[in-house]
Amino acid sequence: MGLFSIRTDRCRSPRTGHDHDFYVIDFPNWVQVLPITPQNQVVMVSQYRHGCGQVLIELPGGLIDQDDGNPEESAQRELLEETGYVAEELILLAETYPQPAVLSNTGSTYLARNVKKAGEPRPDPAEDIEICLVDLEKIPEMIRKGEIKNSQSILGLSLYFLLVK
Repeated sequence: MGLFSIRTDRCRSPRTGHDHDFYVIDFPNWVQVLPITPQNQVVMVSQYRHGCGQVLIELPGGLIDQDDGNPEESAQRELLEETGYVAEELILLAETYPQPAVLSNTGSTYLARNVKKAGEPRPDPAEDIEICLVDLEKIPEMIRKGEIKNSQSILGLSLYFLLVK
């Protein structure tokens, strides 16, 4: 089975009464983590993304595995795998629909404060990741300058400045 599937839903408009085809991409739910060190640095990853053909600076994260008990466990696992850092506590900032017009999945964004290095990253075989420690106060300017372009990372970082800071 592939990473995603595409289905066609035939639905009747309650406004017009006409039937329409809607195309839905069933994609797994995922998590991302906003890890902040005691020195107020955000642990980010830089990696090549095939969809856009660019190296992007992003928050660590990934798909929720069936072996994980819940999204929080997935967030802890992804943080450790991609960065080598661990969090004592994760706080759910939001669960969102990344693109509800066509995608069926959700994305959960977690805040991790006072993260600590616990080992070396263990990325998946297809991942080529570099760790970036970014001063928290530089994040808004990096977004303004287009240095951070991943929309979900921008969402997670904006949630922090909107809800926490």
